[in-house]
Amino acid sequence: MDHGGGMGGGMSGGMPVAFVWNTRVTLFHAAWETETTFTYYCALLGVFALCILQERLFYFRTSYTISPGHTPGDLTTPILPRLHKVPELQQRVFGTVLYGLNLSSSYLIMLAVMTCNGGVFISVVAGLSAGHFLYKSTRPMSTHATRFRGEAQSSEACCVED
Repeated sequence: MDHGGGMGGGMSGGMPVAFVWNTRVTLFHAAWETETTFTYYCALLGVFALCILQERLFYFRTSYTISPGHTPGDLTTPILPRLHKVPELQQRVFGTVLYGLNLSSSYLIMLAVMTCNGGVFISVVAGLSAGHFLYKSTRPMSTHATRFRGEAQSSEACCVED
């Protein structure tokens, strides 16, 4: 009687519980299995590029505004909000497509990490870090002095003015 759980049965099959450091890994589907060291490094480069693309897509999606003239409300009168434009159908569809692409790339990155391959994990961390450096670190942020004086500031880096 086998109660192995469907992954090859018993305790011998399934997902590893620690990182493995070999060059043989299957990413996303059986057709993308690395057979040689060269294909492994190509896969790592592809994962690295996917992570940079994910950060770029996230930055673009969160920076996307409703219209060119759209500005945040005046912070001096928080009780009386400014009227804002409701996005048109085309803009909502575009934003939804961007969100779906962002979600898809995030789940693909998660699946890559779930291979428990050390090289893939390092490639993901390096790619996301490089993407953050290239795109997110260019957003405006508050000055060093106001951050430590305890003054009120926005939790959104995009809305902080110098």
